[in-house]
Amino acid sequence: MRYTDYIRLKTGRYQSVGKFGDDIYAYEVLTGIADTPEYHQVSKEEFESFETWSQEYITDLKKAYEIINRPVICSGYLGRAELNTSLLRIFSRGMNKKRPIR
Repeated sequence: MRYTDYIRLKTGRYQSVGKFGDDIYAYEVLTGIADTPEYHQVSKEEFESFETWSQEYITDLKKAYEIINRPVICSGYLGRAELNTSLLRIFSRGMNKKRPIR
């Protein structure tokens, strides 16, 4: 799967949430002077609450900072276009664990 397979479902300013396939939720943020997209995995609960945490006041961006500090699972940058499934996590009950992909 490539970054171009991302389906944007909810949008905000320079950011969105959507899906890769049926079950990989992702946060898209545009970076750099060319607005190159980067994708970070989010849980279904984070996806569903996007409208709340994406509007956090500029001095209180706890959720956004937490998400952008997660690994970039793919991006529009050269050499990062393919979805890196080894970085995917299982989200359950507020905890995230590395997901074994076979």
